[in-house]
Amino acid sequence: AAAVVLESPSAARRAAVSPDRRNASVGPVPEPSRALSLASSGGGVEAGFLVAGSQCTPLGLGEEARPQAARRGHAREGGALVEEEFFRATDGKLDTIPDDEVAKTWNTKNNSNYGAYEDVMDKEGKILYTAAQFADPGVDYAFSPGERGCAHSHYRMWQRVLAENKPMLILEDDVQLIFERTCGGQSSGATFTERFELGMQEAVERRADVLYLGWSGHRDGNYKHHEEKPGRKSQVLREAEYVWTTVAYVLWPEGAKKLLEKAKPMDQPVDNFMAWECRENRLAAYVLMDDGDDDETWSGGIVTQLDFNGDSDIKKSDGGDQGDDPTEFLAKK
Repeated sequence: AAAVVLESPSAARRAAVSPDRRNASVGPVPEPSRALSLASSGGGVEAGFLVAGSQCTPLGLGEEARPQAARRGHAREGGALVEEEFFRATDGKLDTIPDDEVAKTWNTKNNSNYGAYEDVMDKEGKILYTAAQFADPGVDYAFSPGERGCAHSHYRMWQRVLAENKPMLILEDDVQLIFERTCGGQSSGATFTERFELGMQEAVERRADVLYLGWSGHRDGNYKHHEEKPGRKSQVLREAEYVWTTVAYVLWPEGAKKLLEKAKPMDQPVDNFMAWECRENRLAAYVLMDDGDDDETWSGGIVTQLDFNGDSDIKKSDGGDQGDDPTEFLAKK
């Protein structure tokens, strides 16, 4: 899950979207009505479909070195092929990232409202920061190189959406389209298309800024700041307050504009940053529910992410659910 700049090695090429995640010339935008196809395990085409007709353009974001591994990953599970425009992500170790676009440090105070922090100790068992300090005044971390590269990669995607002035589907290269669904059975081109079309229709009606196709941390809204709206709940879309992951989402130009206006610089890992803008009612964000997702679902949607907990490409500076060392990137020890 390393992220980096926007360099299209072969714009609008046919690429495999891996069941795994992810300077700077921007290539031409593909036609918005590109057809996607999902190959069956037998090698034939199971279903051909469009990404919401001509409503949005699919863009793939990932490491330049990883497309072949991505293709192999899909071949193992039946091969989900998506025709998209591919961008190499910003490399947080090698590429220059402007400080006025992505900060070098971030503070845990906002994220602590939703993420559970514990006391952090040094190797001798001495407490460096208590769980209470993570909430107030918050603990300062340096972005890990992967986190900073990932944040800048999405920043460049937002610029692209605003420049093209149309909604775009942003996919990291570890997005997984074939997986066991909450309702049972495996997802397919047909199930993806059906739910995606319904989601796009409702999102447009609700004037959404962003629609998360995969998400974590929703569970009946996980509302701690927003007030749940009365009335019958949609079985397709739910309003988001604070959700994690940026593995796949549709972003509208107005949403891109709002994010870029606040990212001066982006001062949180990208999923935390987007979530906080939503929490503060500055971004109209929704999660797309798969058939079977309900109020008890913590992670859901119509895509998933390969081995989220075992993902080692992007070190989580605060440790995260991946169990990375929470002391390595402390700004002050």
